[in-house]
Amino acid sequence: MIERRPGLFIAALCVLLAFLQLGAFRWGVITPDSVVQYGQAVSGIYDDWHPPVTAWIWRQLLRVAPGGAGFLLLDVALYWGATGLLAELLRRRHGWGAAALPVLVALAPIPFGQVGAVLKDPLMACLLLMAAVLLAWREQGARLAGWIALPLILLAGAIRINGLFAALPLLMLAAPAGWLRRPMTFVATATGALLLLLAASWTLNKAMLRPHHARPILSLVNFDLAGIVAEGGPSGYPGMDPARIRALTRHCYDPRLYGARDEDVCAAAEDGLEAHARRSGDSPVGIWLNAIIAAPDAWARHRLAHLNWNWRLAVPAVPDDAVYMMSAANGYGLEFTPDTGTRIVVGAARAMAVSPLGRPASWLAVAVGLLIVASGLRQRRIVVALAVSALAYGGAYALVSVAPDLRYNLWTMLAAMAGLCFVLAERPALPRWRWALAVAPLVAVTAIELAAL
Repeated sequence: MIERRPGLFIAALCVLLAFLQLGAFRWGVITPDSVVQYGQAVSGIYDDWHPPVTAWIWRQLLRVAPGGAGFLLLDVALYWGATGLLAELLRRRHGWGAAALPVLVALAPIPFGQVGAVLKDPLMACLLLMAAVLLAWREQGARLAGWIALPLILLAGAIRINGLFAALPLLMLAAPAGWLRRPMTFVATATGALLLLLAASWTLNKAMLRPHHARPILSLVNFDLAGIVAEGGPSGYPGMDPARIRALTRHCYDPRLYGARDEDVCAAAEDGLEAHARRSGDSPVGIWLNAIIAAPDAWARHRLAHLNWNWRLAVPAVPDDAVYMMSAANGYGLEFTPDTGTRIVVGAARAMAVSPLGRPASWLAVAVGLLIVASGLRQRRIVVALAVSALAYGGAYALVSVAPDLRYNLWTMLAAMAGLCFVLAERPALPRWRWALAVAPLVAVTAIELAAL
């Protein structure tokens, strides 16, 4: 039966695993961010603290199922649909052993569990995973798959403020191969793809939904200004007493994030920035850049300290956020009740998070290795696109991150995992020195991670 209808077997297996995932996370983990965006989905009134297109999508899904059910069903369908399509693609080219690889990746506790949360991060990752797999099928002659992938990429790029870093390499992959062969056409294609992503995000998040402006940039500005003060630099807070700022920084700032204890007093600095910007008309970006220019060394030290936590490279302890298991209080009737299946996934995810397999730094090192071996692959284009997407998205947190939650790097990990599936399936005949060079970044990063613990 399996040999006669292999595609049907893979589809049935993925449907079964999807039901297991739905059973463990019925009907979606509810975080404070989930509550905020659900309120906007119900009301149809949006703000731009989170890109409002996520709440708009949720509003449409409420026609399918109440609460978080429609959102979770969409994520799970994309996740296991992409897994099944990739497994069948690899089976056709390399056999059953290769087909097992994406299924094992999808069962990895961290991505398996993070898809269970009703958040924009897993939605973006699932959209990009499906788009990447469709583009891989297009490389095999399925032209329609490429056209289906295009809107998924544009939508994913609009779901997070930094989503364009993840989406751009895949959008370039969707372009004809001839457009990328010469330097001038490559630059023109990259520029056009970037402009298309920006236009799509502006259309969806601004022109179409007309959100109230909440100035989310102030969170980044405040974090960086406090980091500069913490690293011995001058206060860049305009119109605020430097002594007061230093006291707030000592109490509220941590290289991981600002105001970890969520105390009211820690809102004073960001509130002061907002009040000044409204009163004076000064641009928050201008305030931010002026502070960086005045103390670039202090800013760089602050950013590197935060990036270490974001990537979980040399940290003394791993935060307990591999998979959320919560139900934030709300007045909408949203509720999540964990069961035995949830607790098994969460426990396995915690164990994975402590190991090198659960660190964004490890998967960024894998992405570097993928680029080193990619030229020997028949599937070179898709592997390069996935590796660059992982590196660009994970690397962008060097500049734009304000918190180290592992969910922010879900796509970093999934993109590198998917690229690794192609490499392990094909196992190209390369010189030993090249394989050694490809593995070296992961070995070095793993040594640093384990030494820090």
